[in-house]
Amino acid sequence: MANNTNEYRFKNSARNATTAMITQIVMGIISFVERMVFNQCFIPDYLGLYSLFKNVISVLSVAELGLSVAIAYSLYQPLAEDNLDEIRAIMNFYRRLYKAIGTLILIGGIIVSFFLQYFTKTEVPIRDVQVYFLIYLLSTVFEYYFSYKQILFNADQKQYIITLITNIVWALMYLVQISVSILTHNFLIYALCNLLFMLGRCTFINHIANKEYCFLKKRNKEKISSETKEKIIYNIKGLILGKLGGVFSDSTNSILISALVGSSILGLYSNYQMIYLGVRSFIRAIPNAITASLGNINATEDSSKVIDSFWAIDISFFLIYGPLSIILINIVNPIIGTFFGQARCLPLHSAIAIGLVSYIGCNRYLYNTYKASLGLYWFDRKRAIISGIANFILSFILGYFWGFDGIMLGTILVSVAIDMWVEPLVIWNRGFHASAKKYIFFNLTRLILVIVVIFVTLKCTNYLPKFGIMAIITHTIVPLLITICIAFIFLHKNPYVKQSIKAIRRFIFKKEY
Repeated sequence: MANNTNEYRFKNSARNATTAMITQIVMGIISFVERMVFNQCFIPDYLGLYSLFKNVISVLSVAELGLSVAIAYSLYQPLAEDNLDEIRAIMNFYRRLYKAIGTLILIGGIIVSFFLQYFTKTEVPIRDVQVYFLIYLLSTVFEYYFSYKQILFNADQKQYIITLITNIVWALMYLVQISVSILTHNFLIYALCNLLFMLGRCTFINHIANKEYCFLKKRNKEKISSETKEKIIYNIKGLILGKLGGVFSDSTNSILISALVGSSILGLYSNYQMIYLGVRSFIRAIPNAITASLGNINATEDSSKVIDSFWAIDISFFLIYGPLSIILINIVNPIIGTFFGQARCLPLHSAIAIGLVSYIGCNRYLYNTYKASLGLYWFDRKRAIISGIANFILSFILGYFWGFDGIMLGTILVSVAIDMWVEPLVIWNRGFHASAKKYIFFNLTRLILVIVVIFVTLKCTNYLPKFGIMAIITHTIVPLLITICIAFIFLHKNPYVKQSIKAIRRFIFKKEY
C-alpha cells in the first residue's frame, strides 16, 4: 500500500511539474512575442495601466482571505480516504463563499474606479482608464463565480490538468491579442479579449470538473462538519493576515511606482516583470507541483520523512533558481534593449534591484508550499502583516526620496530583515518541531554568496557587447560558467548538496523520494 501511495505521489508530482514547466516555456515564448508587439503598438502608459489594474485588483482580492489554500488543506484527508460526502460538503461551502467574495470584489472595484485618477500619472483620459479597469475587474469576478472547482484538481494532485487548460487558453488569447494590436492599435478591444477568454477558460474548467468528479453533481444535503469548518476558519484567521502582508509586499509596489514615479516608468518596469515572472512561473512550477504530495505525506507519514524531503527539495530548488537569478540579472537589459528598444531599458542598478527582489521571491516559494501543506498560516500571521506594513511604509519613504530604486530597496531590506528568517523559523519550529538555526544560517549565507557572484559576473560582462543576439548569448554563458565554478568551490563538500543530488537521482530513476 505504501509503495502504491509513493508511486501515486511520484507520478502526479512528476506529471504536474513536467506539464507546468513545458507549458511555461511555450507560454513564455508566446507572451514575450506578445509583449514585443504591445511595445510597438502602444505607448508605455498603457503597459503601466495594465500592470496597475492587476495590482489594484490584487488588493481588492484580499477579500478572498486565502480561502483556497485553507480549502485545499481541508480536502487532503477526505480525498485520501475517498470520503465523497465530506468532499461535496466542503466544495458546496467553498462555492457559496467564493460567489459572495466575487460580489464583494465587484462592488469594491466599482467604488475604486471613481478614484483611479489618484493612483496614476498618465496621459490616457481618465474615463478611458475607468472603462479599461472595469473590464479587467469583470475578468477577475467571473473567475470567482465560475472556476471554483479547480481547487479540487489541485488538492487531488492533478494540477497538471488545470495548468494545461489555462495555458492553452492563454496562448490562444495572446495570439488573438497580437493580431488585435497590429490590426487595430485599440486597447479597448485588446482588453475585451482578456474578458472573453477568461469566460471561456472558466466554462471549460467547469465542464472538465463535472466529468472528472461526477459525484459533485449530486446534491449533498449534509452540511460541512463542525470540526472541518473549525479547521478552515482557524487557517483562514492566519491566512487573512498572510494575504494582507502579501498584498502590501507585492501589489502595492506597482501602485507606489505609478503614484510616485509615473505610469510610463511602471510600463518599463512591467517589461522586466514579464521576463522575471515568466522565469519565476517556470521555477514556481516545481514547488507547486508537489504541494498536494507534501500534504499527503504530512497526513500519512512521520515528521522525519518531511524533514528529509525538505532539505533535499530546498537544495535542489536553490540549484535551479540561484543560477537562473544570476544569469537573468546579467541578460535582462540586453534582452530588453535588443527586442523592445534601448529606450525601454532601466539603469543597471535598477535592473539589479529588480533581480534581487525576484531572487528573494523565488527563495520564499518553497516556504509557501510547506506552509500550505502543513497548515501553518496561523503561526505565520504576525510575520506576514508586520512585513507587509513595513514594506509599504519603507518603500513609500525611500521611493519618495529615491524614486523607483527606493521602492525596490525597501522591499529588499524588509524581506531580508524579516521574511527570510521568520518564515523558516515557523516551518521548522511549528511544522517539523525542530530547531531552525542551522537552516537559517545556511539560507542567509547563500544569499551573500549569490550577491557576491552577481557583482563578479557583472564586472566580467561589463566588457562584453551590450545589445544584440551575441550579447545575450555571451551574457548568458560567461555568468553561467562563473556561477558553476564558484558554486563548486563553496558547495561541493556541503552534506545537504550531496543529499540533494541523491534525491535528484532517485527522482530521475523513478524511485521513492
